[in-house]
Amino acid sequence: MRLVFLGTGVAVPYGNKAQSSILIDTGSSLILFDCGIGSYHRLEKLGVSVNDVDAVCITHHHLDHNGDLLNILKARWLLGGDELRIYGPEGTESFLNSLLEAYPYLRGKLRFTVDEREKFEEDVKIRAFPTIHSIESRGYLIEDAVAISGDTRAFRDFISLECDVMVHELSLPFNHQADYHTTPENLKEMLKYCKADRIYLTHLYPMAYSVKDRILEYLEFDAVVAEDMMSTRL
Repeated sequence: MRLVFLGTGVAVPYGNKAQSSILIDTGSSLILFDCGIGSYHRLEKLGVSVNDVDAVCITHHHLDHNGDLLNILKARWLLGGDELRIYGPEGTESFLNSLLEAYPYLRGKLRFTVDEREKFEEDVKIRAFPTIHSIESRGYLIEDAVAISGDTRAFRDFISLECDVMVHELSLPFNHQADYHTTPENLKEMLKYCKADRIYLTHLYPMAYSVKDRILEYLEFDAVVAEDMMSTRL
C-alpha cells in the first residue's frame, strides 16, 4: 500500500501548497481521501488520470477538503469515465444535490454514487470515526494500517486507534485554543495514547508551519511534517 500526500495546505495560500488531499494506492485500487483545491492538478503531476480514481472519501464538507470534487466529476464525464464512488459523512448526498442545483447543466451527466455508511470496502476495509470539528466530520481507518484524521481537535478515541501510521492535522501553533483544530499542546497531551509508529502532520496554517521545527522537537515523538507529493509505503 502506498500513500501520497497530494495536498497538505489549508484555506489560505502558502508555499504553493495544494489543499488537503491524500491518495492511497492499495495495489489494485486508487482511493482519494479529501480533494481540496489543487488536488486535481496534483493527480496530473503524479501521472494519475482522474478516470483511474476508484473512490473518494470525504472527511467533511469544507472547501479546502472537497473543492475539487466537482472538477473531478466533470473531467471524468468529459473523458468518458466510469461511475465514481463517493463516501462521506451524513449530508454528503444533500451536498452533491445542492451542487447540481447550482450547476444544473451537469445533471444527468455526472456519474457517481454516494455512501454515508461508517464501514465499507474498497479492496481494503475502511472504517469512519466521528471527529471534533465545526461541522459533521469524520476520520478514516484503512485496513488497520493508516488513520487519517481530517480536521479535528486531537482526542483519545481517535488518536488511540490501532494503526501503523497516523496522519493528523496540526492547524495551529503554540498558545492557541484547541477547539475544532489541533495545537501542539493538545497533540502532545494525546500522544501518550497513540499506537502508531509514526505520525505525519498536515494542514498546518502558516503561523504553525513557520515554527514546525520547534513543534517537532516539542512533541518528542516520531513525527514528520508532510509536504505536497511526499509518499510512503505502508
